[in-house]
Amino acid sequence: MNMSESVKDLKVTSNVGRDILASASLFKADYAVVWEYVVNSLQYCAPRVTPVIDIDLQQRKKLIAISDNGLGMNEQDLEHFFMMHGENKERKAGRIGRGKYGTGKSAAFGIGKGLKVDTRKNGRRNVVILTRDVIEQSAGLNVPLDWQIQNEECADIDGTTVTIFDIEVKVTEKSIAGYIEKHLQHFQHQTPKIAVNSHVCSYKEPEVDRSKEFTPNKVQADIIGGDVKLVVNVSKIPLGVSEFGIQVTAGAGNCVAIESAGVDKKELGNYLFGTVDVPLLESSTGPVEPYDQTRNLQLNPNHPVAQCLIGFIGASLDQVRKELVRETKDAQQDEQLRRLAQEASKIADILNDDFKEMRDRLQDIRSGTGRKATATGMFGGGEEGGDEPGSYVKGTKEPGDTRVKPRPGGPGDGTKRGRKDPNISVSGDPNPDGDDAVDPIGGKKKKRRPAGGFKVEYKPLGQDEPRSHYDSSTLTILLNTEHPVLAAAQAGGEIEDPAFKRLSYEIAFSEYALGLGYELANDDPGFPADDLLYEVRTSLNRVSKAAAPLYRA
Repeated sequence: MNMSESVKDLKVTSNVGRDILASASLFKADYAVVWEYVVNSLQYCAPRVTPVIDIDLQQRKKLIAISDNGLGMNEQDLEHFFMMHGENKERKAGRIGRGKYGTGKSAAFGIGKGLKVDTRKNGRRNVVILTRDVIEQSAGLNVPLDWQIQNEECADIDGTTVTIFDIEVKVTEKSIAGYIEKHLQHFQHQTPKIAVNSHVCSYKEPEVDRSKEFTPNKVQADIIGGDVKLVVNVSKIPLGVSEFGIQVTAGAGNCVAIESAGVDKKELGNYLFGTVDVPLLESSTGPVEPYDQTRNLQLNPNHPVAQCLIGFIGASLDQVRKELVRETKDAQQDEQLRRLAQEASKIADILNDDFKEMRDRLQDIRSGTGRKATATGMFGGGEEGGDEPGSYVKGTKEPGDTRVKPRPGGPGDGTKRGRKDPNISVSGDPNPDGDDAVDPIGGKKKKRRPAGGFKVEYKPLGQDEPRSHYDSSTLTILLNTEHPVLAAAQAGGEIEDPAFKRLSYEIAFSEYALGLGYELANDDPGFPADDLLYEVRTSLNRVSKAAAPLYRA
């Protein structure tokens, strides 16, 4: 090559259109897309102004409109808004929040074909439209915007309306409102007002039974920060998938992850939730990011701070979980709880007899067509329960004879070497003429092997919680002993009180019927509402009739 010839410079370039669509592909759910614009509205609001955000979902028109009373945008702000991966002005000013990667402008194209931004600031209005067709047809260096209204005078208050149109996925009020409410905890200082159609969003923290605070040890503190405080709360009721776990923030309002470290899959792990703020997730530098732009609320275990934090959270959650397990097992020895468990077992037997009969009937009907029975698919075949011989110990329930303890000073007395006898229950046998009292272990005369299917438990869930709760993950119906109506029925402390027992039956049977309806609807989202209501009513009528002997008892 002739040395006099100029050497052509090589540069890294980017196809802007493909860049937008690649970023958009990370947003796969309606709630994640809407939250991206909601959090912008919360972040870009004037000081001492209450954020007001109205979300209009129109499924038939295939659009979502998010309107706010925020700062609004002028020409320069819009140019910055539509700059891919532009530097966040709030972050540059030291106000940490969402928007680290600048992909919010792309979110709309994860679920729709068009984005319209209608914004007012200082008496001027601008309206800009961007469509997927224009993005795909662009040359690559830039993507033209349709600037429909430019600097038009207006008397409207400052604010912005973002409209996503030609939506290609199903949008639901429940999922969007639920996701927003879940994240409002970190914006309560702003007291925002947010509505999704007619539903007013509000953060409702599960009723807390107790809380425990953890701080990192010296080795952990060197990595995640010495001022970090992890708060673990114990809920009174089982938490849903979107509720359990620790909300991880990297500065006020900057929720980057919800981490449970797998503890939620262990016994009673789905009762735990809490918070931890770790600013070093935001400020630490290196080639690996602690979380990514997918907004999936998951930490990257390959990042050193995130890796240490996951271990810290997991160990703390498991410590609280093990304490709960121990307390639960100890509480089961309590006499009143034992009697409640026996009553719950009677109710569960009726429910599972009904369920088995319904399941078998569906299998018989559908076996000729080769169609899988819905109940079997939802709940599995289960294992039938049965009776097996039980044993007795010294107790209070019925007359009997107890077996003699070792004599003082005799073999096994334990007085030698200063040791006490081990705390072992005294065995016994039922005897109408006996001088002692005995209790059956696991039930009277016989003890039941647990059957596959529904379970019933009495549990104090809180005065403000519903009178019953259905835990679909374990097919368990929880009867809330702290609900005013059940507490009043048990005011005398007698579980055998007919009023308390009958009320328990009514509540459990209603929750069972609704639980079956829930499982049917969950198995087939297209299940007609009229048919679902019919199934609920029919199930309630069946179990009520089957329980007639209990009402007479």
